[in-house]
Amino acid sequence: MKSDEMRNSTMFVLRWCGVYNVSLNFLLFAIVLYLMMSPSVAICAEWQPIGPKGGNFIFSMTNPANANEVTAITTSPSPSNVYRSTDAGASWSRIGEIPSSYVYDVSAFDFSTLYAITSSRCYRSTDGGVSWTAASMPSSTGWPYRVCADPTDSSKVYAAGYIYDYYNYPYTYSMVFFKSTDGGLNWSASSFFTFDSFYPYDMAISKSNPSIMYVSGYKQVNKESFGALLQTLDGGNTWTDISSSVDAERYNYFRSVAIDPTDQNKVYIGGTYFYRSTREGRGNELSWVRNATRFNAYTIDIDPVEPSRIYAAGYESVSVSTDYGQTWTIHGGCIRRSGQHIEVAPADPSRIYVASYAGFYKSPDSGITWSSAHEGIYGARIAALAEAPSTVIIQNSGFLMAYKQVRTATWQDVVTPQSCGEVCDILIDPDNPDTVLILEGSG
Repeated sequence: MKSDEMRNSTMFVLRWCGVYNVSLNFLLFAIVLYLMMSPSVAICAEWQPIGPKGGNFIFSMTNPANANEVTAITTSPSPSNVYRSTDAGASWSRIGEIPSSYVYDVSAFDFSTLYAITSSRCYRSTDGGVSWTAASMPSSTGWPYRVCADPTDSSKVYAAGYIYDYYNYPYTYSMVFFKSTDGGLNWSASSFFTFDSFYPYDMAISKSNPSIMYVSGYKQVNKESFGALLQTLDGGNTWTDISSSVDAERYNYFRSVAIDPTDQNKVYIGGTYFYRSTREGRGNELSWVRNATRFNAYTIDIDPVEPSRIYAAGYESVSVSTDYGQTWTIHGGCIRRSGQHIEVAPADPSRIYVASYAGFYKSPDSGITWSSAHEGIYGARIAALAEAPSTVIIQNSGFLMAYKQVRTATWQDVVTPQSCGEVCDILIDPDNPDTVLILEGSG
């Protein structure tokens, strides 16, 4: 039966090809010979990337001894790629990869030692991101989402995450603190607090006193949502929820947190608003001031030479303060999509780098002017594509990102529609290329 089916299938192909009377062996020989002699067919074709350049960048770091040397890491799709530039982001070489489907966060002890966190593993590199060693996080203790390397001891690494109790109703979340004392090879985990819901957006460790750490994020208590700020003063042994001392207003989530590298008492929080702290009063407790100007601060970094200068990246903007966060200059439209990581180059603090959901950006003049710095990097995840005679439209990394005019080979933004989820498919009307249909889903 199988031979008859194969013979019938072959006859169908032969009839369709119009070579009914040619023997199969001779036909196969002729096809192979043609493929070997023809340079234009797919078997010999060379594929070249045509864009768009950029992608989802999660982290960057410059060499403390040379501001021209920059490491950048993209994530989603798998694997996460590691790139190195020796000319301040003008050109890049791919130097390694993190073998994971999705990396949540990256932290660095120095330019050689880096740590990357996934939902169940910690990856460590001791050669600047070229190679990585994986270690499992403690099983059944939760999932890490943010990581911080101790700035004074390369053997100590910390991570923050959460655990969800889905066995006992009402279901609750707890913050989980992970700790490694052997460079990320082995980990311990402890749970703190009980919330209706919780997610850690950021984590910071004091460079002047590594026993002090903060975790910022979102929490839900009694079915109401607030910003979360959790503090430890003893290296993670005990934690205190100081969220209400910052802001008790609902829905003001704390997306980022940073500590002055020279003064552990100066702490900054970013989100819908920007908050700065001082210590005062008989108990020497942190006292917070919220800026009247409302702007997004998803990631914060502080000039290591002039800590009065603070940078915050938000949604398609970078804000700069020169007076410890009291007043701000907002540079809108200088980056694309939301900033995920901002860095001041230690060797030249006038150079600022931002890793965002859509690309990598740099400023050579303390945040005044900006340009893209991802030339040659194709890190996008293309989830949908449609083409017309003169236009290609793609959905890139969770949003409509660009369209390409084929004749000019350039990519430009398109208007992003109201989104209820990730774009699943794109169709272009063949009779009217200006009409585009988009199918969205919940993920």
